[in-house]
Amino acid sequence: MVIKCGGLPLAVIVLGGLLSTKSKTTVEWERVLQNISWYLISAQDRVSAILALSYIDLPLHLKSCFLHLGIFPEDSSIEKMHLIRLWVAEGFLPQQGEEIEEGVAENCLNQLIDRCMIQVGTRTYLGSVKTIRIHDVLRDFSLKKGSEENFLGIYTGQEHELSASHDSTKSRRLAIHTKPDRCVNLDPYTHLRSLHFYCKFDQIIDFTRKNFKSLRVLELYCEDIDPYRGFSKVGDLIQLRFLGLRHVMYPLYLSSLKNLQTLDMRFCGYAPSWMFRELKIENLRHLLLPERHPFDLTLGTMIHLQTLKGIEGGRWIEDGLAKMISLQRLKIRTLSRDGVTLVISIAERLRRLQSLSLTNKEREDELFPPLEGLSRCDHLQKLRLCGKIEKLPDANGFPGNLVKLVLMRSNLPKDSVVILERMPNLKMLSLGYGSYPFNELVCSSEGFPQLQVLHLIWERMEVWKVEERALKKLRQLKIYRCSKLQQVPEGLKSLATLQELDICESPEFEHMLRTNEDLIEFTRKYSIKFVQRHTYDFMKWSSIR
Repeated sequence: MVIKCGGLPLAVIVLGGLLSTKSKTTVEWERVLQNISWYLISAQDRVSAILALSYIDLPLHLKSCFLHLGIFPEDSSIEKMHLIRLWVAEGFLPQQGEEIEEGVAENCLNQLIDRCMIQVGTRTYLGSVKTIRIHDVLRDFSLKKGSEENFLGIYTGQEHELSASHDSTKSRRLAIHTKPDRCVNLDPYTHLRSLHFYCKFDQIIDFTRKNFKSLRVLELYCEDIDPYRGFSKVGDLIQLRFLGLRHVMYPLYLSSLKNLQTLDMRFCGYAPSWMFRELKIENLRHLLLPERHPFDLTLGTMIHLQTLKGIEGGRWIEDGLAKMISLQRLKIRTLSRDGVTLVISIAERLRRLQSLSLTNKEREDELFPPLEGLSRCDHLQKLRLCGKIEKLPDANGFPGNLVKLVLMRSNLPKDSVVILERMPNLKMLSLGYGSYPFNELVCSSEGFPQLQVLHLIWERMEVWKVEERALKKLRQLKIYRCSKLQQVPEGLKSLATLQELDICESPEFEHMLRTNEDLIEFTRKYSIKFVQRHTYDFMKWSSIR
C-alpha cells in the first residue's frame, strides 16, 4: 500500500484513514488495492488518486460535509460548534433515531477526522475537539469537486473567477473571501441556498429579489457595512435557518424568520433591544447575543433552544426558562441574588443542561445566594460563577458529575480550597480575578484526585504548598499574575503527569525560574512557556463551552 502512495506523507495518511474504515481482511484490503491501481491509471499524480478514492468511498452525507469545508478561507481555523450548526442548517445529515441533529453532525465530523480528511486544529482543556483545519491539498480537491458538482463557488478576487468554464451561476453555495474590486453580479445565481461574506463588502444587495428566496444560510462576517445597503431586508428571507452577523451596525427585523435555527450576533457592534423584544421563533436552537447590550426579551415557548448566551437576567427567566426543555448551554449576566436562586431551581428541571454560567450584578453588597441547590443538578458538567460567594457548599453540594469549574470575583472564604479539592470528579479548575483573597494556597495530600487542568490568576499568592500525592493527575498548569510567588512547590517538581506549564505576567517569578540554578532541571523538564501580556487572554482560559 505504501508503495502505491509513492512514499508521499499526505497520501499515506489519507489512505490509512480509508483503510481504518474497512474490515481487517485480505479480501477487503485487496479490493482497496485494486481500486487504487485503477485510479492511478486515470489520475495525474498519486495524491489525487488517493484523494479521489477516499472521496468516492464516503457516504453521500459525508461527501456534502467534506465539500462544504471549501466554503472557509484558506488556512482557516474552523470552530467545531460553528461548523456543526452550519451542517444542521444545510440539511446534510441523515436521521438517526431520536438523536438530535447536532449529535449526528458531531459524529460525522469525527468520521472525517478518523478518515484523515480533516485535521484536529485545537482541543479543549478537557481533550474534546475545539477547532478543525483542512490540509491545503485536500481543500483544493474539495473546491475542484465542489465546482464540478455545482456545490459551491468561491470568490477570492481572481479575474473572471465567478464565470469559469462550467456554469458557476448554478452553484448552490457562494462564499466571498476578498472584497471585490468591482461589482459582483449575484442576480444570475438563482439556485443559492447559502451565502457567506468573509470580507469587507459595501455593495448593495437587495435580499427581496427572487434569487435569494431559497437561502438557508447567510453569514455576514463583514466590517464597516453601510446600514442602508439593503442588509436590513434579511428579515424577508423566510427560509433562513442560520444567520451569522459580526461587526455589523444596522437594524434588523427578525420576527418573520420562523425557520431560523441559529442566530449568532456575539460580536455585533450594534443590536437594539427592540429587535429581540418579541423574539418568538419556535424553531430557534442557538441564540448567541452580544454581551455589551442589555436586552428586554420575551422569548416565548422555545422548546428547541439548545444554546442561550449573552443574555441579561430579567422577567423572561420566570416566564420562559422552565419551558426551554432542550437547553444544553446557558450563560446569563447581571443577575440579582433572587435571580440566581430562581435560575438554579429551574436548572434542576432542565435535564439536558450541561453548561451553566452565571454572573451577578457588580455591586459591593451583591452576593451569590446559598448554592446548595446545585447538588440536585447532577446533569451539569460545566459551571462558571462570577461574583462574590459568601460560602461554598461542601463537596457533595456541587453537581455530582461536574468536571469543570470556573470562579471569578468570588472573594472566597479561607476554607474554600479544602472544599474544592474534595470534589470527586473535577477535572478542570480555574480560579480567576479576585477569586481567593489570601496569600497562601495549600493542596492537601490526596486532594484534587481527578484534576487535570489548573488555571490560577492570583496576585496575592506568596506561598503555595503541594503535599505528597496531591494533584496526582495534573497535566496542565497555567499561572497568571503570580509575581509574589516565592518558590516552586516541592510537590510540583515531582509530578510525573505534568506536561504543560505556562507563566504569564509574572515577571519576578519568571526571573526566579530563569536564574535559579536549582530550578534549571525543573524548567527543562516541563518546557515552561513564558507568555507576554499582549499575546495572552485569560478570559479564554475561563470560558465555558
